[in-house]
Amino acid sequence: MQGFYWLIDGVLAGCARPGGRGRREPSASAATEAELDADLLALQERGIGAVLSLTETPLTHGALDRHGLDGLHLPVDDLRAPTPTQLHDALAFIDRQRGLGRRVAVHCLVGQGRTGTVLAAYLIRGGLDASAALREVRAVCPGAVSAAEQERALADFAAARDWIV
Repeated sequence: MQGFYWLIDGVLAGCARPGGRGRREPSASAATEAELDADLLALQERGIGAVLSLTETPLTHGALDRHGLDGLHLPVDDLRAPTPTQLHDALAFIDRQRGLGRRVAVHCLVGQGRTGTVLAAYLIRGGLDASAALREVRAVCPGAVSAAEQERALADFAAARDWIV
């Protein structure tokens, strides 16, 4: 499993796309399916029970089902930021899964940009400001949230949270 890291130990993790091995669009080949199964098994072995996918194309639900994993796909283009609605949906999914006692893994292609943005938003919603949330995420995943659009989305998310509170 490439690029796996815990943001909150034993609760919330980030990682690269299972089965992707850094490829832009995994093919439907048997080798790729085997790689996907191996990575999903590795997530299971870490106690992961749910997967939030932020890549343009979803993981196959058949593969998630084979491994007893719940999943949500929110497509976000590479190097872009999730929309405010997608951030809301992502955090709601994480909350639901945690409420069911499941550990959650969030992934994009390499587990840094889109993944780091959602993980930082989770910390912001928990009370951190955007800078502190970015520091926390980058401490466990150097290079996370490298696109300016993603940083702006987090600043906007924090500002909206501050306005509501």
